[in-house]
Amino acid sequence: MQVKNRLAVIMAEKEIRSISELIRLFEKHDKKIARRTLDRLYHNENNQIHYDTIADLCEVLEIEIGELFVLADK
Repeated sequence: MQVKNRLAVIMAEKEIRSISELIRLFEKHDKKIARRTLDRLYHNENNQIHYDTIADLCEVLEIEIGELFVLADK
């Protein structure tokens, strides 16, 4: 089993159509995040994620941490 994030699914559910749009949401909340970080998260290509990034994603997307991650078969 491995941990996967549901960023792409959540973005679709919230009708956030692009990484650029998500970056603008971060900016509205006075948060900064690198585009590359979001790209890697969106495609589940990340090996690690900082707690601050998780907290910012949850705040900006107005979700609970359990909505962001799932356990999936490899």
